[in-house]
Amino acid sequence: MRKKLFVITDIHGHLTLTRSALKAAGYDVDDPSHLLVCCGDCFDRGDENYEVLRFFERIENKVVLRGNHEDMLLKLFDGGRVLPHHYMNGTMRTLENFFGKYFMDPVTGMLDLESSNRTVDRICDFIAQTLDYYETENYVFVHGWLPPCEDSPEARRAVSSQSWERARWVKWTECYTGEAPLGGKTLVCGHMPTFYAGKYDGRSDDCADIFYGEGMIALDAGTYDSRQINVLVIEDELTY
Repeated sequence: MRKKLFVITDIHGHLTLTRSALKAAGYDVDDPSHLLVCCGDCFDRGDENYEVLRFFERIENKVVLRGNHEDMLLKLFDGGRVLPHHYMNGTMRTLENFFGKYFMDPVTGMLDLESSNRTVDRICDFIAQTLDYYETENYVFVHGWLPPCEDSPEARRAVSSQSWERARWVKWTECYTGEAPLGGKTLVCGHMPTFYAGKYDGRSDDCADIFYGEGMIALDAGTYDSRQINVLVIEDELTY
């Protein structure tokens, strides 16, 4: 089945920007030939996290990958205590969007979400449906990078969830060598803003446009700084 894919990533709670970018790219939620693909990091840093959740919940024809920020949110719910890195990574803003101002005991740092269990369940259910990666005939979509494995669909399916979780934190700038990372497919990733692609294509430090490398495409526009959402539009055959 051939589809037109509209690929976004790292929208970080910025729904208004996301809607505008998708509209400009020609995305139509009611067109069955259009598939929305998000390479993870839906939440944190922006102010529209609840709206982002509702947006994805209402779209049937979609693929959402899990980003490292989704992992952090699940671990926060599981542990129940706010830690210093939740302030740095914008998770506190996400919690306020979802649960209001009084979601935490200010003395202990423990979450107080007993009255919001349904919302917690909605968030966890949404994240539980996200994928570690997605593969079509000519592309492999990930959040950060590929975990160490052989270059084959069978090998990627056999990779453990723990290895995929570690790979979500890997920056493409630390792995991309200027050569195609996969033999026969193009790797599409997010996680690390394309501001850092200058050493490959000579762009200025404030350019957040899509980076097209050899056999790889980096999409993250660093939206929380650039106020830009990149949309990659491609047509490909779905393999599953």
